[in-house]
Amino acid sequence: MARTQRIYSNKGIVSSGGRAIPCIVLVILLTVAVTTIQQRSLLLLDGVPLAARKNQDSSSNTFVASSSRRLYDFEAIGLSTGTDKVEGPYTLPHCLKNLEDCPQPQLAEPKCRTGASHFYHTMYNARLGPLFAGDNAEPFQMLEIGFFNGRGFDAFRKFMPRAEAHSLEISCLPGGPQSEGKWPYGNFAAEHAEYQQLIDSNRLHCGDANDYDTLVRVWSDMRSPSAPPLKLVIDDGAHISEHMAKTVFFWFPRLAPGGLLVVEDIQPIAEADAVAFRNHFLPQVFKDVHYCGDPAIPDQICFPTLHKFMQSVHCEMHICIFERNDVPAEELSKEESLPPAHVFNAPPCLFGVAEDE
Repeated sequence: MARTQRIYSNKGIVSSGGRAIPCIVLVILLTVAVTTIQQRSLLLLDGVPLAARKNQDSSSNTFVASSSRRLYDFEAIGLSTGTDKVEGPYTLPHCLKNLEDCPQPQLAEPKCRTGASHFYHTMYNARLGPLFAGDNAEPFQMLEIGFFNGRGFDAFRKFMPRAEAHSLEISCLPGGPQSEGKWPYGNFAAEHAEYQQLIDSNRLHCGDANDYDTLVRVWSDMRSPSAPPLKLVIDDGAHISEHMAKTVFFWFPRLAPGGLLVVEDIQPIAEADAVAFRNHFLPQVFKDVHYCGDPAIPDQICFPTLHKFMQSVHCEMHICIFERNDVPAEELSKEESLPPAHVFNAPPCLFGVAEDE
């Protein structure tokens, strides 16, 4: 909070230009000044203005402050932690001015040319903000899949301070061949200042989010008697269709009623492998959301285990949020917790035809 200075007068008046100002006038002036300072202080988080913009010098990758955003604005918080989830609006202008400045200049859609610089702040402010942001939210558990260097994790913790925040990361596995359940490419998570503390407190879980046994272990570790309900899961992991679908099928039924499951980076580009998730998985989910079951028309539920718990799906570019209905969470069998065989073969369920017809 900003500090204010109190002005004292020995005789109850302050002299200005040879005239005496009554105390009542001074009190009014001080009240206005303090109110202004308090209003401005609401724009601060940890002493830093919440809104920030990227330095317009294209050679700089630092962010400078501006003061025009409300408390718990995910864009401003994300900029303060350095996560790429909110960098899209600051990378895009350089792409539009000079194609050579774009990470993905070959893409036809201009907003896709920002590469790993995303525009997720609008979705997070609109969908997560009303439920979870700020100090007035009810305590809840959240699980992030894909800790990496922890910048996104830090943004979520600041945005949602009432969350018991967990994260699942593959790179903190012991070094070695993946065929042996290890990780050969270095420990990215160890760069984080609180790495060991998060490990020791059982908040950072090491393992492969595409491995069923790992998911069961992590869920067991999270389910302590005193733990608040699991209300939020965010997949920012491998950006591979198979992994994304497994996240939804395993975690969605286990979310508490009213919870949200987020899948980021649904980018249909050569460098990622989310094409099947976009082209096959999502259309089947959308069909199920609108299912009525009229016997007069051919119709079927594509994903019964998800449909039972599904309230809605909200998508913006490269990000979707799946909302839970009020059906209580369930512990499903292994078969029910994994994607079915047709998860990436949409035509039979959508149209009643084989994919190659």
